[in-house]
Amino acid sequence: MAFNIVSRGLLRTSREILERNMAATMVALHHPPSLSTQQPGDCNNNVSVYWSCAPHAPWHLMSARTATLQAVRQYSKKTASAATMRREESDSDSESDDEFERRRQNANVKRSERGDSEFWRRKMRTLHRIMDVNHDGVISYDDFNLLAKRFNDLGHLSPEVAAEFNDVIKQTWEEQFGEITPYNLVNAEQFLTDLHHRLNDKKMAKRIGRFLPYLFKAVDFDHTGHLDLEQYKLFFRCLGLSEEDAAVSFAVIDKNGDGQLSLKEFVHLGRQFFLTEDDTKISKMFWGPLITDH
Repeated sequence: MAFNIVSRGLLRTSREILERNMAATMVALHHPPSLSTQQPGDCNNNVSVYWSCAPHAPWHLMSARTATLQAVRQYSKKTASAATMRREESDSDSESDDEFERRRQNANVKRSERGDSEFWRRKMRTLHRIMDVNHDGVISYDDFNLLAKRFNDLGHLSPEVAAEFNDVIKQTWEEQFGEITPYNLVNAEQFLTDLHHRLNDKKMAKRIGRFLPYLFKAVDFDHTGHLDLEQYKLFFRCLGLSEEDAAVSFAVIDKNGDGQLSLKEFVHLGRQFFLTEDDTKISKMFWGPLITDH
């Protein structure tokens, strides 16, 4: 700030001195003293008597005038250059502000969270209804246990794998919904909120769907590593869904039409149901037709 004030003062003083010199020079050029007042030998004392005293005097005057004009031009260029610089700095500041705002907006876009679309919320409401095994409108740890029991009761899991399955169900509940008590009841909105939080936590998002391989193994009764339509219907019966829904869903998710669904495909589709907000993905049919009510 102080530097700017001093600079402007110097420029103002220089300009005033130059303007006074210019005014004096122009008066001398346009109002020369009368020749009658000059005495012989005054040629060296007054350049205004150039017509009679020195043939080269006009060029001296022209040189002085030229020098004056050049000084004016240089001063104008300097002031114009300074003004231009100030405008450019101002424009640069404006552009910097615009660029900062663009970066900030881009950063906000990048930081935008997943799970905000109505399509995703519709999927999670569908899943809440499936996991509400006793149909009381809320999910409890008892619902989780009842669902796991349906798959364990098929008898296709070894005791060791069944124990792992129960541990995963317990860990999933505690990570997602908190402590295990009869009073920890999760309604649909709380279910969506908890899953939304988990979806946007990198570490927790990686663990989404850890129970899926156990569901697959429980209905893969012939241990081929692939599910056909009949086995998929068994999967849906354990979920409390109809065989008709199973047939519709299987027709959609069996993308290559070979009538088989591998473990890798099963887990991928099940996880994608949680993770994607793209309503064109076939994974939306993994847990059956989506509910239409809110």
